[in-house]
Amino acid sequence: MAPGSPSRGGTGDMAEVAAGVGRFKSNYAVERKIEPFYKGGKVQLDQTGQHLFCVCGARVNILDVASGAVLRSLEQEDQEDITAFDLSPDDKVLVTASRALLLAQWAWQEGSVTRLWKAIHTAPVATMAFDPTSTLLATGGCDGAVRVWDVVRCYGTHHFRGSPGVVHLVAFHPDPARLLLFSSAADTSIRVWSLQERSCLAVLTAHYSAVTSLTFSADGHIMLSSGRDKICVIWDLRSLQATRTVPVFESVEAAVLLPEEPAPELGVKSAGLHFLTAGDQGVLRVWEAASGRCVHAQQRLPGPGRELTHCTLAHATGLLLSVTADHNLLLYDARSLQLRKQFAGYSEEVLDVRFLGPEDSHVVVASNSPCLKVFDLQTSACQILHGHTDIVLALDVFRKGRLFASCAKDQSIRVWRMNKAGEVACVAQGSGHTHSVGTICCSRLKETFLVTGSQDCTVKLWPLPEALLSKGTGHEGGPVLLQAQATQRCHDKDINSVAVAPNDKLLATGSQDRTAKLWALPQCQLLGTFSGHRRGLWCVQFSPMDQVLATASADGTIKLWALQDFSCLKTFEGHDASVLKVAFVSRGTQLLSSGSDGLLKLWTIKNNECVRTLDAHEDKVWGLHCSRLDDRALTGASDSRVVLWKDVTEAEQAEEQAKRDEQVVKQQELDNLLHEKRYLRALGLAISLDRPHTVLTVIQAAIRRDPESCEKLETTVLQLRRDQKEALLRFCVTWNTNSRHCHEAQAVLGVLLRHEAPDELLTYDGVRASLEGLLPYTERHFQRLSRMLQAATFLDFLWHNMKLPALPTAPAAL
Repeated sequence: MAPGSPSRGGTGDMAEVAAGVGRFKSNYAVERKIEPFYKGGKVQLDQTGQHLFCVCGARVNILDVASGAVLRSLEQEDQEDITAFDLSPDDKVLVTASRALLLAQWAWQEGSVTRLWKAIHTAPVATMAFDPTSTLLATGGCDGAVRVWDVVRCYGTHHFRGSPGVVHLVAFHPDPARLLLFSSAADTSIRVWSLQERSCLAVLTAHYSAVTSLTFSADGHIMLSSGRDKICVIWDLRSLQATRTVPVFESVEAAVLLPEEPAPELGVKSAGLHFLTAGDQGVLRVWEAASGRCVHAQQRLPGPGRELTHCTLAHATGLLLSVTADHNLLLYDARSLQLRKQFAGYSEEVLDVRFLGPEDSHVVVASNSPCLKVFDLQTSACQILHGHTDIVLALDVFRKGRLFASCAKDQSIRVWRMNKAGEVACVAQGSGHTHSVGTICCSRLKETFLVTGSQDCTVKLWPLPEALLSKGTGHEGGPVLLQAQATQRCHDKDINSVAVAPNDKLLATGSQDRTAKLWALPQCQLLGTFSGHRRGLWCVQFSPMDQVLATASADGTIKLWALQDFSCLKTFEGHDASVLKVAFVSRGTQLLSSGSDGLLKLWTIKNNECVRTLDAHEDKVWGLHCSRLDDRALTGASDSRVVLWKDVTEAEQAEEQAKRDEQVVKQQELDNLLHEKRYLRALGLAISLDRPHTVLTVIQAAIRRDPESCEKLETTVLQLRRDQKEALLRFCVTWNTNSRHCHEAQAVLGVLLRHEAPDELLTYDGVRASLEGLLPYTERHFQRLSRMLQAATFLDFLWHNMKLPALPTAPAAL
């Protein structure tokens, strides 16, 4: 026996354990999906701050800000990508533009298109904006044209030419009486168009790079423009002249004028003009226009993908919305810049997932990003965790569920703790590997150590300090620094997976070198090697009940190995591509696996049977984790989806038992109805039981054999509901294929054809397929009856024309 192995019986008892422990699962159902809802582009809040509009490919998604749930997805009929959209100031009308050069006007609260028309632009619409009255809509196209539409009267009002290249920005003057439209194109200038004179009033030149935003003061006298040339320009709209240029030392994607009132938390102490900028530094900064100095700046967080791509202010609700290059949406209080809400719009490739919390109330997601995302399953609230400086590759969680660990391409590991309020903070970090850390595993019995595996072919053992466990948090100066206790070179190629045994005394490693190895902890002494896979290993897992190791490989197989003699016990084949993850469920009697084919498979170990194949992903399923109660599973894949699965075995079994019980009760009721000669109820009940033969028996025994059968059949059939008539018509198709039952089928058809209008019959569900099945057999029955009638007529003719000799008469009696 391997040193430190569990104290249960030998591996020969595995089948006995599998047969005797726990119940088998038969199916999982999708309970919930966390899907991408924003893939870049414009975002917009309504005036109430309750709904958020954003683009996701060919759809505009509408989010409920309070819950984070997608209320509605709007997609144009052409199913092309949305290139621009805008919500009217009165929140009633939404207009979208697609690559098919079509504009759609939506009643978004009902999810219906009220109008669809051609954009007339010769290239896709790049931007659009409503005027303050929600009457006029301006569109700027990639063809350099600016068009104005009256969305109330449904016609085009203006067509402005003269902008070189793509018009990427349009905005109306906030005073509707002035009828001014501003636009900016590839030449970095701002054009002012007069709707009254239908001409260009002025060309404002101050920027040397693309203008990214235009915003106006409340009185309409001042305009602020921002650009990627690292300056913001303040314009006097009465004279159409630049009054001040403020260098902001970053490429600005959006600038917002703040209300002219004191806001001490933002450094706004006077009532002068102040504005806020968002750009490639990834922080929101507040500037005083008069002096041109920065009076407030957020703390910069580490890691790439923090650049801000969009920022907008909802004045009525006091909310500020900013968007990062990682497609994260952040809602702040506009007066204090305190974070209110976080939304993860797009996770790209999900690399790992884990349940969190003592009751698995949260999930943590590692995607193609340095940030971790923690979702509350009940409220859909999202936390975005910063700390790693490169892509996070793997996660694992300790037994109690509040402490978890992550490892990343930045060659470091981090330990995170979730408090009782659900807030997560980094409490420890460590580094020491010389290449990316691709796998991590936590101790199983107690929160005492971590094991990591890296592309440098080594495994490291990291003990957790007592201070961390006793206090529950890191030092005041920051996270506790972890030191590796042991380092061991384990394989000749990348280590893809490490697993700690349930008793914390054994370690298994799986590598690209096509082998798995067993090690004794804490000294990391080699006990043996598992060889047999034809390609590299992606996952290794210990059985929770027996001395067995499961391995998943790129050769498309899963193997079970004995820890005693390192022999292969079983091989499971069924995936069409690499098996990426494997987990024991049902107390070690079954396996759940995920693969590059996007499928999950449930296996029963005892008979090597694949019980169920689950399909909810469209790409590689990298992440797989099961809940502590073994009633749910969590998967994450390269299609950016996180799927929560629920074990529905008991529910399905209960449903099947309820159906069986109901069938017994109905069968008894049917027998009673036939005995009481209540044919209408009996026929309806037999149809609801979906038993064609029983229905036929009712018609034969109870109706057709009655002297007044025609009238009774007609009365009974006509009193059926429409759905029952549809079922009866389908049954007739089956009966009509048999010459013994065709008379009943033809009798029912005769009743329907005589008393139902043809137009009504054509609306029956599946009537066309039924007619196709009825016609050939009916024609055959008709031909058979015709031949029989012809033969009978001929026989009758012969009978009447036969000349029989006269019979001898009997002699008269004397």
